[in-house]
Amino acid sequence: MIKEQRQQRILSILRTQHMLSITELTRAVPDVSQVTLRRDIAELAEAGALKRTRGGAVLPDAEALSRSPSAPRPADGARPAAGALTSIVDGVDAIVLPPIGGPGGAALRRQVRRRGLPFLAESAPQDGGVYLGPANRAAGRDLGRVAGRDIEGDTATILLIGLADLPNTRERCIGFEEGVRETFAGVVHVISVNGQGSYRSALRVAREALDTNPEIDVIFGVNDHSAIAGRDAAADAGAKATIYATGGERAEFVAEVANYPQIRAIAAFFPEVVGAVAIDAIAANLSGRDLPDALVTPHRIIDRDNLEGTYVLTDGEWTLREDVRVALVNDLAPPSAPLARRPRIGFLPHYPAHDWYRNMIQAMQARCQTLNCELVIAPPHQGIAAEISRLRRDIAQAACERIGPGRTIIIGEGEAGLALAAKLRAIAFDDPPKVAGLTIITNSLDVLERLQDAPGMRTLLTSGEYQKGDRCLVGPSLGALFERLRADAAFLSVGGISPKFGISSPDERLALVGSRFVDAARRVIVMADHMLIGADANHRIARIEAVDEVITDADALPADRLALRGLGIDVWIAGEARPDDFAPRADAFAAAAHP
Repeated sequence: MIKEQRQQRILSILRTQHMLSITELTRAVPDVSQVTLRRDIAELAEAGALKRTRGGAVLPDAEALSRSPSAPRPADGARPAAGALTSIVDGVDAIVLPPIGGPGGAALRRQVRRRGLPFLAESAPQDGGVYLGPANRAAGRDLGRVAGRDIEGDTATILLIGLADLPNTRERCIGFEEGVRETFAGVVHVISVNGQGSYRSALRVAREALDTNPEIDVIFGVNDHSAIAGRDAAADAGAKATIYATGGERAEFVAEVANYPQIRAIAAFFPEVVGAVAIDAIAANLSGRDLPDALVTPHRIIDRDNLEGTYVLTDGEWTLREDVRVALVNDLAPPSAPLARRPRIGFLPHYPAHDWYRNMIQAMQARCQTLNCELVIAPPHQGIAAEISRLRRDIAQAACERIGPGRTIIIGEGEAGLALAAKLRAIAFDDPPKVAGLTIITNSLDVLERLQDAPGMRTLLTSGEYQKGDRCLVGPSLGALFERLRADAAFLSVGGISPKFGISSPDERLALVGSRFVDAARRVIVMADHMLIGADANHRIARIEAVDEVITDADALPADRLALRGLGIDVWIAGEARPDDFAPRADAFAAAAHP
């Protein structure tokens, strides 16, 4: 079972069960090792498809997945490559994207920019997007000013329960501290902890902070869960600290300013307004109007005195007043007329079951129904995986320019290797002289199957022990073939490449296979997208001195490319070099192969 199939199987099971242990997953997929399953879970977690737990995984966005399409529709005129992953980005007319960190998020944003889609960057600024969300620092400062005026005495100790991973939550903390210092003339001591945005984590760190510093006067929560955790930790410790929060994801929490005297004020951000503004702004843009430089949505400081001027209690449930919601939306994005064509608007939240995104989604769906739009909700890993797959196909295309007729090459296992095999197969049918007499050695059954009917080429499968999870052969006997055969070049997919550690793999047995290929080839050519450049996997394949060439994509950092070139390694950028650029190098390759 290839990686894509394994990972889709893991997600399919999680969508049904919502929580899964490694033991249960092993029973469900008995032909895949635990090591491989753990690696797949780690990759899916990095891409935002699931959350790792002790001994398994959970799917935080199961609610949205149940509503999302199984296969996004390609955009007009777009035809995805055969066998390619389909991205939601290729099937929508506009997109709303929450902040997604790491290289995967960068890959997804690059995909959006390449398509030229109207792009709203929700909650935090992102390259190429129009910011959509509150003025986080200003809201924190406004709330901090209220807290500063409430403090009695000459000194104050403040506990900030933040979320350091996201820029918007960092800005809220910075603003709150600034506001306190502006309005409180005494000495301020600040204690910062990372509550990770969840109640359980925030409760633990808040308890630890109060145990160590019982004199805490003020607790600031960066979102609803953090503030509730701070309130409960203070109650457990018998502390009289006052509570302040930014967020207001749920109206019920905002209303607690009337029920809990220690909760003094909340800076409410109104997800109902943010969702409606997003759809109205996109609808206006699709009708021919320009998007503004930013869509800064409103916030209000809510306390017990003005609560009922903003929210209303109906049948025991607090909701945002309709007249307030309409006024706030219309102030920022005047209503548009229904669109003649029904466009699709993509929304890729990490945690659609979270109160903020659930309320935002409800508002977006309501506006879409009014304006004749379709809201498509999908997990961000779908678009990330498709973009990485595209980059690896581009890298494989560039690798083909390094291969001539009559050569003997090695293609290892991995997605880039399989993409290279697919490109060679296409050349064998479309332009046979380019690969006439080519001999390919591989340990990958997927590569073998991809090339099995390609004319004019010969494919040799190594010996070895079958490793089910990766559908390839491994083990010490693999090298027996090379006792009588020498390859001109080895094209390797790797788990990482860095000057210090060399080329590496996340699997020990695959690393040993790679080292055999390195020893058997006159030239070693590494195929690695930008997410792998400068990264290290657990097991070394070979030191960096063994690498002759690296083929990567344009998003590899210039400093990383320069470091590799400084070691005498040729670094090629897929899509930038013309075939003619390789001609001198190809001659040298041929001379080395046939002295």
